Amino acid sequence: MGPWRPLRPLFLDRAHYTQVADVSLRLMRLVLEACRRRARTAGELRDVLRVPPERLPLMHGSEPLDDSLLIAARPDLVYRAGRPMFVEFNIDGSLGGTLQADILARRFRDLFQPLAPELELIAPDSAVDSRFSVIRPSLGLSEGDRVAIPVFRRGAAPGLEEPKAFLDWLAPMCDSGRRHGLDTVACTMDELRADDAGRLSLDGRPVDAVFRLFLALDLPPGPGRAALIRAVQADRVRMHTSEATWLLTDKTTLAWLWADRPLLPAADRELIERYVPWTALLGGEDAGAAAAVRDALDRRAELVLKPAGGYGGSGVVLGPAVSDPEWQAAVRRAWEGDEPHVVQRFVIPDRVRLDFSHETTGAVEQAEVPFVVGPFLFGGRPSGVLVRHGVPGSGLVLNAHHGARMNSVVLVDGPC
Repeated sequence: MGPWRPLRPLFLDRAHYTQVADVSLRLMRLVLEACRRRARTAGELRDVLRVPPERLPLMHGSEPLDDSLLIAARPDLVYRAGRPMFVEFNIDGSLGGTLQADILARRFRDLFQPLAPELELIAPDSAVDSRFSVIRPSLGLSEGDRVAIPVFRRGAAPGLEEPKAFLDWLAPMCDSGRRHGLDTVACTMDELRADDAGRLSLDGRPVDAVFRLFLALDLPPGPGRAALIRAVQADRVRMHTSEATWLLTDKTTLAWLWADRPLLPAADRELIERYVPWTALLGGEDAGAAAAVRDALDRRAELVLKPAGGYGGSGVVLGPAVSDPEWQAAVRRAWEGDEPHVVQRFVIPDRVRLDFSHETTGAVEQAEVPFVVGPFLFGGRPSGVLVRHGVPGSGLVLNAHHGARMNSVVLVDGPC
């Protein structure tokens, strides 16, 4: 993650935190409704989004598109002139960063409260505990049911590539699960076993549910992967969350919000136009597809190109950061390729001035850096905030695998 550590959190007005949660909940609902206008089941939605079935081996195609899909979410917000803009909307159980958000918020609150005794500094509700408070009722689990949290090396956050380090890191999650009455155990993926009937087990004991902290497309081949797929397809284990939730995260859904505005009440139209940057599916088979691509080619400085089903910043091309030939080549590759892409109005991000400490030398440097705010919502409840921001000398793609730093939020009453 680079040699720079932030020396403070972001301070956020508590009323604004609540407002962001309210807007997030309404936009989540609108995303689900947009999907329902185009599909009745998860399998139909997968086909509409052109997602190959092999990318979602843990999903049942017959699963209905119901409210249970909204159990876990974390939008990505970029601020422009003080207004939050929802550039992506992650609706899925594999959301990372809850532990980081909790730990950093508490530590920074405890550090800064004595320095500002006239203010009440508040750490948001624990994202880890809020998540486990919904896992048990949403999956219909009973007291003492066993929940496995399987991990694997590929795609692990920086510093957690070794299985033991990852398992040790997950100890607070296991503790939270136990506080909520669940026998929660972290394990490596290949420790899972499934019998011929699909019953999943760990260390010879039955597993009632799996906490999915991963995307199935990242799963490496192995006996654990095969066991989990067999158990899920046989309906012998429950999972937080169903892999169908990942379909709602597809960036095509933001393009649908803009396309469906004429169908919506005025208040919802205004909500989309105010908080979601203009987004459109690149290409397609209708008569206007070629015109849409020509339009994208001509608007490099205004747009960002994103793989519709991508994550982690991979494949993102910022129009203002590349030359005309580079942009034109990227748009044409996206249009002609098999993977759907969207173009989105580029939000010129506000920046925040932070002090950073160099991990090796101890030197302190101040920089104005772009940032992304990711408020967690579990069961509709706002719970913790993951912040990703740049460091001295970094670029605009803000992801841990691209050098961004994770941070958190401390709440205050009043502007900050």
